[in-house]
Amino acid sequence: MNQSIQSLVRSYQDQQLNSEELRKLDELLRTDANAREIFMRETNLIAGIEGLADEQNLGTTIDNLRMQKSDISINLANRWTMATGWLVAAIAASLLLAFFALPSGRNQGRTIATVIGVDGPLQWTGSGGQVRSDLAVGMKLPGGTIDGVSPDSWFSLQFDDGSVVVTSGNSMLAFSDLGQKVLHLKAGRLSADVRPQPDGSPMLIHTRSAILEIVGTSFDIDADLAATALNVTEGKVRVKRRSDGKLVDVPAQHQVIAAADKELSVSQIPKISHQWQSRLQDGPRRVHGRWLPRTANQDPMLGCLPIVTEKNKTIYSASFRVTVPDAAPVMTNRRTIINVNGRLDRATNLYVGMTLKTSDGDFAGRFQVVLPSREFQPDAPLNLSLEIENFTLDPSLAAMEDDLPSSASDLIVESIWCHTLYEQAGLAITSVKITEEAE
Repeated sequence: MNQSIQSLVRSYQDQQLNSEELRKLDELLRTDANAREIFMRETNLIAGIEGLADEQNLGTTIDNLRMQKSDISINLANRWTMATGWLVAAIAASLLLAFFALPSGRNQGRTIATVIGVDGPLQWTGSGGQVRSDLAVGMKLPGGTIDGVSPDSWFSLQFDDGSVVVTSGNSMLAFSDLGQKVLHLKAGRLSADVRPQPDGSPMLIHTRSAILEIVGTSFDIDADLAATALNVTEGKVRVKRRSDGKLVDVPAQHQVIAAADKELSVSQIPKISHQWQSRLQDGPRRVHGRWLPRTANQDPMLGCLPIVTEKNKTIYSASFRVTVPDAAPVMTNRRTIINVNGRLDRATNLYVGMTLKTSDGDFAGRFQVVLPSREFQPDAPLNLSLEIENFTLDPSLAAMEDDLPSSASDLIVESIWCHTLYEQAGLAITSVKITEEAE
């Protein structure tokens, strides 16, 4: 089992997984705590080596790698055999020597940031491979890796200088600060409000396709295996594409997508839209669930995947990304209608909700409608038309109610999700639309 997950992770890092292997890795990470821990260890080690190679600055990566001290001696030999050139091996060797030459007590107990918001299933991996899933507001962290393990996961972290970063959905973020903040966003969505940084020490954010240099600004990032999409709302961000080293500066109210197969060009952020439609016919892109292709008898569908919540309850969920970096943000208003079509094999309570954010990129909560089982017939098609005024704040966010908007109107829709509780009820979605009721 350990060897299997290690092989998948290494192929994932090298962008060599096919669609079936990606689904296998996704299933392992959602259902096996041991697999998640191995994934964290492997990812953090690679992140540290990548950071050293990119920055030529040992100090900015030692903190991350110290957290993996117990694993380096085991995994480094394997890493060398996978290296594609002498440079990676030389960097790893010099890193290992410098790492163990450091006093073992250096920075022990030193914290760099405080948890200021948390919701949904999350996992933190810290010093010595310590793993915790009981993150709470007010908890101080010395660095490490935050893993959002479901579409509903949300995490907000404030550094000691007041800079705030927020991750949401299925995401993985490693962070450290040894006089310079260095973040590795392996996957997922991140928004940030960064205070002015010291001269010569900008915040650096590494993704698989780009390196971002931030002196002080507000922005959103969406990263996956092949591309990094950046929207800048205030200030300016410098982006370096990994594939060729090309640089661009992205000013306020502009965006860029850094990918090897796209032109690195800066454009203005599109204006707001009030309508949107899913496109499952284009494949399993920007969705979370079990994608089922079109057959002779049915349209493409998105089935549910099980997710274990922080309270050890299982929900069966399917979700759709709505606002994405290469399209206009989708905003609700008082006339918004959410249309959901699909099927439900067994009558049960059905939850339909939206994860929302403000126009500044701040988390605005999850709002939902709960449809009782009596409204459904077994094996009957779903044809739902839900008015925005019927969506209310998810009860799990009750402790944050005073800090969140009171209604779901006039907010940016980040994702739409549907789920059932505790037992698989055969929920599958064929389409989701955001429309407006006629005046």
